[in-house]
Amino acid sequence: MATRIKRTFMLLRETGQSFFTKDPMTYGASIAFYTLVSLPAITLLLSLVLGTAYQADNAQAKLLEQLNRFMGPSSVETVDMILENAGDLGKTWWAKTIGISTLIFSATTVFISLQNALNNIWNLKPKPESSIIKYIVNRVLSFAMVVSLGFLMLVTLVVDSLVLIIENFFSNLLSDVGMVFVQTINFTISLLITTFLFALIFKFLPDAEIKWKQVRIGGLFTAMLFILGKYLLGIYLSFSDVGSAYGAAGSLVLFLTWVYYSSIILLFGANFTYVYSKRGEDLIQPSKHATFIETKEVDSII
Repeated sequence: MATRIKRTFMLLRETGQSFFTKDPMTYGASIAFYTLVSLPAITLLLSLVLGTAYQADNAQAKLLEQLNRFMGPSSVETVDMILENAGDLGKTWWAKTIGISTLIFSATTVFISLQNALNNIWNLKPKPESSIIKYIVNRVLSFAMVVSLGFLMLVTLVVDSLVLIIENFFSNLLSDVGMVFVQTINFTISLLITTFLFALIFKFLPDAEIKWKQVRIGGLFTAMLFILGKYLLGIYLSFSDVGSAYGAAGSLVLFLTWVYYSSIILLFGANFTYVYSKRGEDLIQPSKHATFIETKEVDSII
């Protein structure tokens, strides 16, 4: 038992040391900025995906409902405002083609920024000779991540409906005990979905070959940090009133604050995954379009 605690402490200490050498604050700010730039496109694409199962108005309502689960009401206000102000894709075929192409390009930008951050943490970089092919692959992969996120929301909506049925069933049979049981189920489902989302990001977004065992552990660790961070950040924002100093832009500032700190948590989880993989037999390897980078400190270049 003592040995396991010591190993866990050493793992977390090495993760912290690796984390602060990778310039996480700069990458977190970059991800927050590109998320803001990509937000209109991402929200519209997610609405289109949810629109395969719901009508347009219901799809937007369901989207906001699911985003509230991850982001909280303050940040969702910004998303709601963007959905209300976003225009349609046009009426003619060429206008729709241009509109959809612009949406895809804009929505994938934030994932490219996140990919660069993960590559930096895992000491990877794309090979120069495959730059054009890699650019196309990155855009396609990023678009697939957006679509996957939309379908993951659809699955979550189905699960939520089942949980609601269970909740109504137990509320009629058992009072407090039944509600605690349902809340435990709801928390477990949220943890599993968040873990799966982070595992997908770690598995497919970086230019790396990594085993599912490693991304499962890293995804679970990051998901627990994310849920804890969301709770603590909600308490901080409720007492600090960060957005009040910015007037009408207050909700936007709250959204950026949430994305920034969430990005920091994600990058810390990526560092944990990297350090965890180094302690096992299956090390993270670069993909065929990438290579390792090594940084050395020298006193002089002469």
